[in-house]
Amino acid sequence: MEKPIKILSVEDDEFMRIFLKDVFWLHGISNNFQFNVVENIKKAEDCVANPETKPDLIFLDVVLPDHIGGTLDKEGGLRFLQELKSNPETKNIKVVIFSAYGDKEIKEKALKLGAEKYLLKGENLPQDLIRIAQELSR
Repeated sequence: MEKPIKILSVEDDEFMRIFLKDVFWLHGISNNFQFNVVENIKKAEDCVANPETKPDLIFLDVVLPDHIGGTLDKEGGLRFLQELKSNPETKNIKVVIFSAYGDKEIKEKALKLGAEKYLLKGENLPQDLIRIAQELSR
């Protein structure tokens, strides 16, 4: 059996963390993936730095706190994306922005920084998320 694809979801909204993980479970393919879900940038950095949890793919929100109890940062996710893509050890991790923030300028900035895709919450069916995860992790 192939080793599972490691996915990290960085999302401050608890409902969205549960939703993303459950999408794969409901479609009967959760065994193909190893999920980690975190609610802030500090935990995401810890997950990326650990060889056991270093993801192949990250679903990343744009508006995120930097630590537990931290205030929301309008572009915290983009700063994390920039860190990932500028580090030789993490630059090959695929990143999909999954955000409710649909500002055209932010979307262009995320793609320029190296995000593979920019998805708006509420505009993509669960099957779209699965398809994208499968395509990007090949």
